Amino acid sequence: MKRYNPMVNVLEAARKRVSILFDNFKNISVSVSSGKDSTVIYSLCLQEAIKRDRQIQVFFLDQEAEYENSINLIKKIMFHKNVIPQWFQVPLYLTNSTSSTDFFLYAWGPDEKWIRDKNPIAIKEIPVKYPNRFYTFFPWYESGKSDTAFIVGLRGEESMTRYRATTKNPGWNGYKWSTITGDANKFYPIYDWTVYDVWKFIYDYNIEYNKIYDLMFIDNKSIYSKMRVSNLIHEKSYKCLVDLPRYEPETYSKLCKRISGISTAARYASERLMFNNKKLPDHYKTWKQFRDFILEQKSDKHRAIYEKRFNNQVCEEITYKAQVGQLLIDDYENSKPIDTTREKKVNEIRDKWRTII
Repeated sequence: MKRYNPMVNVLEAARKRVSILFDNFKNISVSVSSGKDSTVIYSLCLQEAIKRDRQIQVFFLDQEAEYENSINLIKKIMFHKNVIPQWFQVPLYLTNSTSSTDFFLYAWGPDEKWIRDKNPIAIKEIPVKYPNRFYTFFPWYESGKSDTAFIVGLRGEESMTRYRATTKNPGWNGYKWSTITGDANKFYPIYDWTVYDVWKFIYDYNIEYNKIYDLMFIDNKSIYSKMRVSNLIHEKSYKCLVDLPRYEPETYSKLCKRISGISTAARYASERLMFNNKKLPDHYKTWKQFRDFILEQKSDKHRAIYEKRFNNQVCEEITYKAQVGQLLIDDYENSKPIDTTREKKVNEIRDKWRTII
């Protein structure tokens, strides 16, 4: 249950939380992505650091396939005198959701032709063995640093999953807005902010932000669900490729040369032809049949991963439909887990009204 505190507003509450972390931790590490939420949490921590004449670590895992505007903002952040830059430009394998043949982008690979040059201030090599995948890099980076507060700009308003992630398991000192992952203390000081709070703070304090948001706003995109700034080939944001040729034509051109499938995704990602599991194609009788067809097109390694996962799931059409969605974006890492709860409820309501009518 949510309980509201009428004595303070979200900004005062966030400042108090940040202050507590500065009081109790030797090191403050803020994760940034160039998105609006991480921009806000970075700015709050920077303001506190300046007030205390301290420095903060700022962590950014560069995935190479980024907006130019994103990198412009990262540069401004990393070169601030109160910032200890933790800008990683190291080889990583990233899932490529735009191609059925090139499953990965080997970002910053030593023999690859990068989209842009590495920045002089960035960390370019890691002398020890490290996880070269995006999601496993974070726990590796955070391990063994109990004297560090890892601060993330997650907000519970964005989804029930994020709300649960930020509040379900109270972490350090029992604070609801923190979790303990392994031996790492993670904190979410703006977990209770709305999207309006975020933009009001940016406006009130004249905070520099990613200018891609301005272009999205001009295109009348929803501030709730359509304004996403992320890796350009990420399985949760590939539809940004539709707008990329207009927003950043040079970035689009470089991306097409770097990775296969980009131009096709840019042309069709907003249409039902691509990445679509809303309507069953006419020449298939069931979602299971369609799923099995797509599954056969995968490499042996990827097919085995999917089959192992699918064998543990409920055998019904609504599940097969969701599995098709994962296969179309090649989500073999299960970063968009299958959840048929909402669709089942919609179908139940629809059937109920059909009975009444």
